[in-house]
Amino acid sequence: MPTTRRTGLWSASALGLTALLSMPPAAEAAAELSEAECATRSAAGGQRLTLYMDQATKQILAEPGPNRVRLGEFEAVDPCADQAKAEYRTTEEPSSLATVPVEAPAPRTTTGIDDKPATLMLTDESHSFEVGLSGRLHADYNYENPNDYVERDGGAEQNAATGTEIRRARIGVEGTFGKDLGFMLESDFADNEVGVKDAFLVYSGIDPLEFTLGQQKQAISMELQESSNDIMFTERSLVNALTGPLFDRAIGANLKGSGHDWSAQTGAYGDTIEPNGDRVQATEGYGASTRLTWAPINSEDYVIHLGTFAGVRESAEDNGVLDGQPAYSYENTHMSNARIFDTGTIENFDRVYMGGLEFAAMAGPYSIQSEYVVTQTDRSDGFDDLNYDAGYVQLGWTLTGESRVYRGSDGEFKGLRPDEPFDLSAGTYGAVELAGRFDYADLNDRDVTGGEGTRATAALNWYLNRHVRLMADYSRVINTEVSPLVTQDGGSVDGADIFTFRTQWAF
Repeated sequence: MPTTRRTGLWSASALGLTALLSMPPAAEAAAELSEAECATRSAAGGQRLTLYMDQATKQILAEPGPNRVRLGEFEAVDPCADQAKAEYRTTEEPSSLATVPVEAPAPRTTTGIDDKPATLMLTDESHSFEVGLSGRLHADYNYENPNDYVERDGGAEQNAATGTEIRRARIGVEGTFGKDLGFMLESDFADNEVGVKDAFLVYSGIDPLEFTLGQQKQAISMELQESSNDIMFTERSLVNALTGPLFDRAIGANLKGSGHDWSAQTGAYGDTIEPNGDRVQATEGYGASTRLTWAPINSEDYVIHLGTFAGVRESAEDNGVLDGQPAYSYENTHMSNARIFDTGTIENFDRVYMGGLEFAAMAGPYSIQSEYVVTQTDRSDGFDDLNYDAGYVQLGWTLTGESRVYRGSDGEFKGLRPDEPFDLSAGTYGAVELAGRFDYADLNDRDVTGGEGTRATAALNWYLNRHVRLMADYSRVINTEVSPLVTQDGGSVDGADIFTFRTQWAF
């Protein structure tokens, strides 16, 4: 059998495949073999390897698995043959993905950052276990005016902090146990705490289904499902005042089916993982949710997305929901304790029902995305039920012409990828994106007044490459009605201005 060079890891990025297809000359290795050995090896035939590409990460792998497309079967040429390189040739007609020409890798910068996927992956010899690293850092500067508020009831001061913070600092490991079992474990080190974000096991051995167990995002809201690495603004919309507190990550079980243009998932969940473990022990609450998406148009440059979701959550024994008491609120900024929209703790909370609609479309560099959410909060002991709603519409325009990346199997947009990564020596400058958003929330009903108002946000984003992004957001509260906060002189918080600048890198 002809010898092949062991790479130690068949899993590789497109950069790794380039190296694999351009191995160094094998003349020296061949020279060490006797004529008899060469004859024996040639008679044994070539060693064949079937390769697959992960559609999400663009990694090249040697085993089938979820979301992987077969590239074809490759055979190592006999190293004893008289040729300049030990090349690989295909032995059958490859898929359309395999016909894409592989370019020589661009020189790496001294920081190791370029436009290739940043992937570090380890595997055992049989490839029954693989693990890779991921991470992100979001460093923010926040400015807010006015920066001093007073609570409408009680007069306690609420200060809007101006300054810098590490919004997110996460390290994660993800990988596979064999071909059908995957796992994810990610922790966040921001706020001088260690909190577990994702910790789950997923089984994908029955196509097109995936079964996930552990700490995960609940099946609610397109915006909530999208990664903070990928959204066009530094923070999510006012819809998150309703979805975030009750339907973010939780420990549970989720069943999902998906195809190129659709996804359907449903799950049942308990509580979330506590970052500090200081909650009073009590029987936890539970919930369930379902999300359906369909993209009747789904191509590289044109997309129409339709979606709907619904959820219910019961309170815990101590009136708690997830990792705290039931409350709907929205932070002015993450580093500030001032909240223009905030119901405070809802006493006698029993359960909440939520429903929502999603719409998104994309045509080349232009995109639109919107959601509308309603909730009904039931209360015990004769207290009236509460009804709240929120919504947003956002527009995006990539000034440099790129289209956003839409994944129909998840029903969400992924990160923008510049056609020409930033490189001063080559005269390329990455991608520039302009975005605008109008959102509103109504958290006033019955005896609970959490604020009603509208807000406008403008964003300018510069993608140096697929890993590094600079973001600048400006938000203005247009009008409010019965906000829980007033200014120092008792006036309305209408006209409050918030500016955020972020440096983001992720791999």
